[in-house]
Amino acid sequence: MESKTIIYEKLPEGIAKIWLNRPDEKNRLNRELFFALSKAIDRAAQDDEVRVIILCAKGEDFCFGFDVGDPETSPSIASDGNPSWAARRANTQEEIDVFEKILNLKKPIIGATQGKALGGGWMLAMVCDCLVAAENTVYDNNEMALGMSYTMYTPFDAWKLPMNIAMEKAMTGYPTTAEEGYRHGLFNRVVPVDKLDLAATHLARRMLKLAPYVLTMQKEQYKMAYNLMGLRQIIPFASEVFSISMHLADSPEGKEWNEYARKYGGEGLFARYAEKVQELEEEERKMNELIYHS
Repeated sequence: MESKTIIYEKLPEGIAKIWLNRPDEKNRLNRELFFALSKAIDRAAQDDEVRVIILCAKGEDFCFGFDVGDPETSPSIASDGNPSWAARRANTQEEIDVFEKILNLKKPIIGATQGKALGGGWMLAMVCDCLVAAENTVYDNNEMALGMSYTMYTPFDAWKLPMNIAMEKAMTGYPTTAEEGYRHGLFNRVVPVDKLDLAATHLARRMLKLAPYVLTMQKEQYKMAYNLMGLRQIIPFASEVFSISMHLADSPEGKEWNEYARKYGGEGLFARYAEKVQELEEEERKMNELIYHS
């Protein structure tokens, strides 16, 4: 039975649109959605009539990351209630396998994002070849608001942003807005929210003007360029650091994270996150006033 968490739309001219479809849950990646996405990627990859893929999302937000309220999504805790290193590591590898599947597609994939792309949603967007962003797009590693910033196992900031900007974001958790992302070359287009689908589809149709073998060759060349710059080499190290960080459930930050996730579910955790974000934003507002306007 096909999952309702993904909508697969095939256009006659050779474009496949893969829609994340949990809008009421901010398209959080539960286990069902994540593996339905993997199957949809396989479907598009194996269909010779599909030449360009667009990854997009229903609702106001692209993706709020992994659904921490779903115990099957990130099984870091064993049945006895204790942290499980083996479960965490295996789960991390499952996630990496899907992200690398997208990364290694022979067909171009365009990410069309609106609203917030948080945590795993941010990583999902970053493995796309080109990004079209709505004007309200914000990419954010939301764990920073809770005192944690995990090393990403696909640390694309180092390749898709200037290095000093990428390092600042890694060490401060500052979000990336549509305006800033376009300025730094992360986003290929920034468009009005109601024109996002149109703009992404137009970019895909422009790609279709290339002969099929030329389009594939161009994609392969740039994949090779990423690999020569060390992307594939850093993923195993980054994934190990990520697993270790996620396994530190006995740290004060880890305890707070797990307590909220277990007691209040995903909504409770994100409510706590929203409070912390507001505190950070108010602190930033006061400091910017002092630095730039006093």
